[in-house]
Amino acid sequence: MKLDKIFLFILACVIPASCVDLNYTEENTRDEAWTYEYFGEGIKNMVFDVYAQLYNNEFASNSAYFLASATDESQYALETGAVNNYVNGGWSAANPYSNIWTKSYTAIAEVCMFLEKWDQMDISDWQYNPNYSDWNSQMELFPYELRFLRAYFYFELLRAYGDVPLVTTTLTNEQANTITRTPADEIVKFIVDELDDVAPHLPVNYLTEVGAEIGRATRVAAFALKARTLLYAASPLLNPTGDKAKWAKAAEACKFILDNASLWGLKLSGYSALWGHDAFFNQELIFGLGRGESNDFEMANYPVGVENGASGNCPTQSLVDQYEYQNNGETFAQRYPGNIDLKTVNPYEGLDPRFALTVVKNGDEWPSNGAQKKAIETFNGGFNAAPKYGATPTGYYLKKYVDGTCVTTADNQTRRRHTWILFRLGEFYLDYAEAVFNATGSAEDATYGLTANEAINTLRNRKDIKMPNFKEDGQAWVDRYERERLVELAFENHRFWDVRRWKKGAKYFKTIQVANISNSLVLSRTSVTRQWDEKYNFYPIPQSEIKKNPNLEQNPGW
Repeated sequence: MKLDKIFLFILACVIPASCVDLNYTEENTRDEAWTYEYFGEGIKNMVFDVYAQLYNNEFASNSAYFLASATDESQYALETGAVNNYVNGGWSAANPYSNIWTKSYTAIAEVCMFLEKWDQMDISDWQYNPNYSDWNSQMELFPYELRFLRAYFYFELLRAYGDVPLVTTTLTNEQANTITRTPADEIVKFIVDELDDVAPHLPVNYLTEVGAEIGRATRVAAFALKARTLLYAASPLLNPTGDKAKWAKAAEACKFILDNASLWGLKLSGYSALWGHDAFFNQELIFGLGRGESNDFEMANYPVGVENGASGNCPTQSLVDQYEYQNNGETFAQRYPGNIDLKTVNPYEGLDPRFALTVVKNGDEWPSNGAQKKAIETFNGGFNAAPKYGATPTGYYLKKYVDGTCVTTADNQTRRRHTWILFRLGEFYLDYAEAVFNATGSAEDATYGLTANEAINTLRNRKDIKMPNFKEDGQAWVDRYERERLVELAFENHRFWDVRRWKKGAKYFKTIQVANISNSLVLSRTSVTRQWDEKYNFYPIPQSEIKKNPNLEQNPGW
């Protein structure tokens, strides 16, 4: 059975024009009777309202989910970039910046209201409409889709705040302003129980469902969310005692996905096929966010010097240093720890193929469209470098997720579809490896039928990658695994959260390395110090919420 690609491309096109404004407040006022008697303009739009919160991103739409520039993956080219609040001290409970709390509880309230009103939803007056049967078929899935989405938003709250109020009913203002935080373990149990309950009712894909609408919640997405939730629950931030039973649960949940992937129509793809105009056809994708045709992301991340390019999220030397060479697994930093004369040596030759698919370096011809293709110059005084305002501060530009076929000139612009990955099969080989290693204490333990090293090597042996196998164990394995996870999932919104759940922010985020390339083509490294405090492992609860409800205790340090 071929798996339908789970992304929200169609929803992205219809949500902005179709949401029903029913004056949401903390005390829900959705009481218009017609809403529950009309399918398209009423009931289905209420479901779309919840899906819409998935698009309510941290930053502007042209930056996708790019928290990368608050990590060692990249640095935002402009100091005024909003993401810099995470690393320059502009982050506080009074200025929490993130909208995770607001968007998540807005969505959760909408789900609770819908489920409570389910018995009042009656479209029987439309029984003679030719679409009546189809409408009823879709309505049967709505409660399960919404419960999946509620679980998804609770996961977002969990990883950002830890303990959060668990709300499963609509609340009055008085109730909302007296509720207390629920322990993280209980939030995890709620998410897992919900997903176990709804998964059997959700289709594996929508090919045989009414309308064959892509982008909706599926059984596979439910299992993926369960596995990721259990991985986070087992990690040091939420598992300070190192309970191996939690790692075992995560390993089992990840193994279930790997064992059933083929049955569900999932398979690993070529790395470069994970993004681009046709990425929603990719059989590795489980759940993603689709956008209609646009070149906003390209304008935000094309190099300065490329017409309408604004540099955006620029990969760091810290990231580049982690890529390994294909011949022996040595890292870039290990082979070239000091200055590099680019006139006499090409240090990028023989690197992991994922490097060239992720990073634009000096001399690369980029973007790939014929109208703008040009050798990029990131050396000091180069066409795409300082002292030009807004040029890369790191010596590199971003390629991953950027569609180089988009033309951004003043005239004759072209636009392409984009799909941002939320879940893909490759992640769960890594998640499984991490969980098994921590559950068993060894990267070679086959208790679960597949060792940690075998899982990682499956990814590294893809025909377009072909990297040396993992053979390590112990601390050497941990160090190499953390590099591999950074490289494989670069710019997919994992690093920001992974380092926090490992409680390794001081190791990875406090100091980053950027490249300086002189006009004589000598590359040197410069250290950039950023603000890091252990309180940053969790977000601050917005002070505005604390003022309304003193029962919400603030996270430590904020």
